Parts: sequence; structure tokens; C-alpha cells
Amino acid sequence: MPSQNINSYYYSKYRTKLNYGFNFDITLASDERNYDEEVVFSNNLIGENDGNRLPIFFDLNNDLTSTQPFITFGQYISGNTLVSKNYFNPNNDDLSCLTTYSGICDVGLVGTDNGLYTKLSGETLNYMMGIDDTYKFNPHYRDRRFKMHPVTGYTQQPNSVFSGRPKNTIYNIVYKDNGDDVGYYQELYGGFYQGFYKLNGYDYEVFPERVNKGWTAEMVLKPRVSDQYVINNATEEYLNTKYPNNAGTFFYFGTRAENKFYHNVSGSPQSDSGYTRITSGLTCIESCACSNTGVTNSNCIHIYPNSGFTTIHNTTCNCGCAITEIVPLPETDPKFDVLSNALSIKFNGCPENPSLCVKYIKITGSCVTTGTCSTTGITYQTGYTINEVCSNPIYDICGIECGDGVQDKWVMVSAVFERYRTIENCDLLNLGGINNILTVTTQSSIDNQSYKLISPPETHSESTLEPKVYKINFNKKWFDKIDYRLGTLKLYVNGYLFMVIEDFEEIIPRQLNTEKEKQVGVPFNISFGGGTQGLHDHLIFSGCSNSDGPYIQDPELFPNNILSATTLSGLSTNILLEQNFGGTFMGGISQFRMYVEPLGSPQIQHNFRLLKNKFNLFDFWCPNCAITNGYIAEGYVDEFYFE
Repeated sequence: MPSQNINSYYYSKYRTKLNYGFNFDITLASDERNYDEEVVFSNNLIGENDGNRLPIFFDLNNDLTSTQPFITFGQYISGNTLVSKNYFNPNNDDLSCLTTYSGICDVGLVGTDNGLYTKLSGETLNYMMGIDDTYKFNPHYRDRRFKMHPVTGYTQQPNSVFSGRPKNTIYNIVYKDNGDDVGYYQELYGGFYQGFYKLNGYDYEVFPERVNKGWTAEMVLKPRVSDQYVINNATEEYLNTKYPNNAGTFFYFGTRAENKFYHNVSGSPQSDSGYTRITSGLTCIESCACSNTGVTNSNCIHIYPNSGFTTIHNTTCNCGCAITEIVPLPETDPKFDVLSNALSIKFNGCPENPSLCVKYIKITGSCVTTGTCSTTGITYQTGYTINEVCSNPIYDICGIECGDGVQDKWVMVSAVFERYRTIENCDLLNLGGINNILTVTTQSSIDNQSYKLISPPETHSESTLEPKVYKINFNKKWFDKIDYRLGTLKLYVNGYLFMVIEDFEEIIPRQLNTEKEKQVGVPFNISFGGGTQGLHDHLIFSGCSNSDGPYIQDPELFPNNILSATTLSGLSTNILLEQNFGGTFMGGISQFRMYVEPLGSPQIQHNFRLLKNKFNLFDFWCPNCAITNGYIAEGYVDEFYFE
């Protein structure tokens, strides 16, 4: 082993000097012990061949990740699927025993909203926990390797789009290969990739629901100064056009949309009693298990709640009593699907010298006394805040300003969340986790008709028991356990620490507050190159007999900013994701990695050193800043940067 003991020399052989920057991340180890041998000796990226540390690894220049299709502007290829080189197998399962696919026939209900499927019914998502190369790049077949597909929307004719969004939203991706060391990569023009790593209620999970200590997301991107292609602004727009404050988003973690079937099928919303719901004729829409008795992994349910009222069984008189009580059945609030369930990272400002921003929705809560004294009438109320924290522009060291004519430049961004506490095994669910807010009940109990659970046919021998219903209810316990979710979020650029957020509350992606049949592939999502379009491109049935279309859109699935510009301006919703995370990165993408551990500064700098020459990454430890022919070159450093 080569000696690393700086005290073994007879005279001084080292000199330490810190610059005057305000962010440092220093790691010290005892001499010749406890140092990271992978950092010192390896010629590979950290965990490059270890799926239990690095389960998600995309490299567009590697044919194990991408088919590297020749995509032109305006062309959408549904099979342009990204497949992780690695996979997660911490229990060392024998994958040769896991060779059979299972199918989910309700995926079309929500799979059209981000372009995974084209029809609301008659579609099947096939999944398994083994490895199968037969359908490796088919987005409708999922194995143990995490997959992403390019998002799109199907709101063109013959489907009908809501009047509040008259322009077609564009999600373009273009291939590039300049013949240099970077090789094949892609340029994003409104398009991005999205994928789910867990199917709620089904035996499919390829990335941990919650990690023991933290995670690291690392991307190699190239912000674009000027576009090569343009769209027709009269009829087309990007998400960035609609939501300029979300422009530059390149990473998203959480649920990709709210529950699109949250409201009752008929009647009027509380916010606008003059509006009759467009779904009023859809009482017939049911899950596929209702018509296919061969389906054994799903339940037969109505897609929309059939009524806003329920009948309470009368327990004050004999069974012959005809008196009943009608009470309203409350609708679920889609807001609670996204609170503390959405995180994005973006470039902000001009692409020549952008800053980094982190955005997240955080739930807040407090005890409120509604009675006349301090010991009565105590309820718990919840609210939320939308937080965004930004760094300084990343090239301030060079004094670059917008419009300086700098050429596009690759950059490696590393986001590291490290929880203050290490949590393992079942404690991941119980200590500040999902079990604090998850309740298990039945629909009869929700409808105040629990007497059905002790009456026929429930009590008949060999009868099928009423399926369990899982509900999310935020409560005081969730807030009391916040210390188990707090940690540090760090952002690095080319291995250099740029921003630190202390006491950052962990985002634990979770299921939606509805049945599993109505949320297939919606929660537990990761986006690369964009945020999420939410329900912007959603589709619903136009009638009971139109299962194959044409489809329509539901006004109650749009955010208030879209509704306010229409005749339904009196209608108000709690749809939050689209307007807060609907944005995309405009530029080149090449690599994406997501670790199940928080990498330290030496490990991130190791990855930077390996990729520095390939991508010509800017070196913040040896800054060469002179701009020659549009490129940052040697010769200049802003003398005020280190003051």
C-alpha cells in the first residue's frame, strides 16, 4: 500500500491553503487507515458496478442504457426507453426463479396522462422482479432494472382539449453526436424522461421506498444558450412557456400527479355550485376486474365515487324501521397527495451563468383551539408552503454575465441528501415514516356502514372478504416525528460544494390517497430532464360506450391559473403539481445516476475527476476563465470572487 502519512518525511512536503469561498466540505482520515480506497485507487465511477449502491445508472452513450435512436425534431418514438445498467438486489434473490410477468389491466386509466399509453382501457402493464432482455427497451414491460420513457400527451384530435389550454404542449427530444469523446447524447426541446420505481399494492419495487441514511442524484447536463429549432408559437408551446418560473427543471422526485378521480362523479363542486360536472354520465366506469374474472391481482371498483351521500344504518329501532339518515360523503382533497411528496432541482437564470434552485412543497400543521377554553375544542389543522432556495450563479468566479456569448458547456450536478439519523429495517416505516399517517380500513367503514362487515354475505363461509382500503391522514404524530426526517441537502457543481440546506425535511415519496387500481405508475416517480406535467395532458372517458375514445378533459383537474382565464373562473381546485413543477430543462443530457447512499465530497470529486476530460468540465479548483471564441479558456479569474 502506498504511504499516505504526511508525517513520515524529514522535512515539510505539504502546504495547505483554503480560498475565501463560503462553502467547504473537508474529510479527514487517520494516517493510512479509514480512508476510501475506491476514491484513491479506482478507475471507475463510485459504485459503477454495484447495483446495491447505485441501482439507477443511465449513460446515453452506452447501448446497455439506450438504443440510441436517431430522433429528429418533432418526432416521438415511444420505444425511446432508458434502461438502467444496474439493478437493486440487496437480498441476493435468485433471479432465475423470477421469470414470469404479471399484468395490470387498469394502467390505461392514468397511463395516458404522461404518454406511456394511448388508450384509457384495454392496456396492460407487465412487470416482474427478474431480468428479461426480450422486452428490455419496451416501456410496457418492467423488470428489476429501472426504466424511463419520454413523456408526451395525446390531447390532439380526435380527443378534445379543455378551452383553457388551446395550444398543443410540445415534448421534443433530438439526438446529437458530434464525434467527440462525449459520443451520443440528446438535446431536450420540452421533452424529458420519467419513470416509476415502485407500484403501490403490487409486488414491484426497484428502488427503496425510503433509504437508510440518504441518497445521491448525479447528472451530466449541458445548458443551451440558443435553440437550433423553433416551434409554431401560434399553436404550440412548451411547459416553460406556460410556467416560466419552472423553466430549467432537470430533476424531480415524488408523485408525478394527483389522484385524477378524486371528486364525485356527479353534482357540483363546493367552489362553484353553478357548474355541473362533466363526469356526470360516467357512473358506469369500473376497473377491469369487474368485467374480467380472470384478474386476481386487482379489485372490482367504481372509478368515480357514485354519490356524494351515504345512508347510515339505523340502530335506534327494530330492523323493520324505515327511517334512515342521509349524510354527505366527503370527497378526498388532491392537495394531500402532493404535500411533502414533491422535490425538484433546476437551473435558474440565463444558461451562460445559471444558479441552482431547490423547490419542494412542505406540509405544515398546528393545534388549533376552537372551543371556549384551552382544554376543549382542540383540532389539528394542516397547511403547506412552497419553498424555493437558490445558490449564487455557478460561474461568478469568472465574472460571466448573460449575453457574454459563452458556448454551451457540460456540467456535472450532484445532489446529496443525508439524514441526521441512520434508520434501518421496519423503523424506516415507523420512525417518521409512512406508518405514521397510513390507516387500514374498508370502504364500508369509510361510508359509515361498518355493519356490513358483520352481516351477509361477508359472514358466509368461503365468501370473499371486503378488500382493505389504505388511507393517508396527516396527523400530529407526523409532525412530532419530524426529527427522524431532518437532514442536510447539498448541491455540488463539478464536485465543488455550492449550496447547503440544513434541517431539510426528507421527501419520502408515497402512494396516493386512493385505490391502487387508480394510481398505477403515478407515485414513486423520478424525472430526468424535467419536472412533471402533472395532469396537464390528462384524458378521461367521454361516455360509457367510448372506451377507445375519443376522450375529453376534466376542468376540475386543472390548476386555478388555467381555470381563471376561462368561463369557469369561479371554479377553484387544489391541483398544485402542474403549476409548481411543470417545467423542463432545455439543453443536452448524457448521464444520470442515483445512489441509495449519501456520497461524501471525496467520492463526488472522484467522479468529477474521471469525467472532467471527457466532458471538458470546468475545474473550480483551478479556474481558467478567459473567454476565447466563445469558450472558457485559461487566463482569467475574477479577483473579487474570493473576497
